[in-house]
Amino acid sequence: RKLPSSADNSSLSSIETIKAIQQVNATDIYRSLQEAIMQNFGLVGTCTSVQVRLYDPKARLAIIKTTRDKYPQVRSCLTFLTEIKQGVDSLKVVASTIAVSGSARTARNAAWDEMKKRFFARDFSGGEQWTNMSRVAMEKELQELEECLDKIDSGC
Repeated sequence: RKLPSSADNSSLSSIETIKAIQQVNATDIYRSLQEAIMQNFGLVGTCTSVQVRLYDPKARLAIIKTTRDKYPQVRSCLTFLTEIKQGVDSLKVVASTIAVSGSARTARNAAWDEMKKRFFARDFSGGEQWTNMSRVAMEKELQELEECLDKIDSGC
């Protein structure tokens, strides 16, 4: 019987983390963000109108809608957000703001630009190369994300 090495344990924990990330949904993000707003700004802060318009677990990208005068509060609370709670469990996160936009169209364009940047800046360590199958899979994921972003654009 073979005992697992430390490399086996780290790969197992990364697989569990990926599964946990894929189980996070927009409601979990909304609740965690509301809790961060409450902790940092109190009852006055909870009056802030916040909507998680889109969360894509594959891309780990969320579009959050708020009012123009409250966006500094929401942006600072995103900085302070360190975990997303799912019932009794929590997942450690590091949230960052990619762009602040004035309309759904510019938010969609900023999200699309970020995804293209991630797609083309993909690091292949260990000598991996783009295979035709991996390129087709990534293009399919980008197409699915673009369709979701188009729904956001028409829904606002």
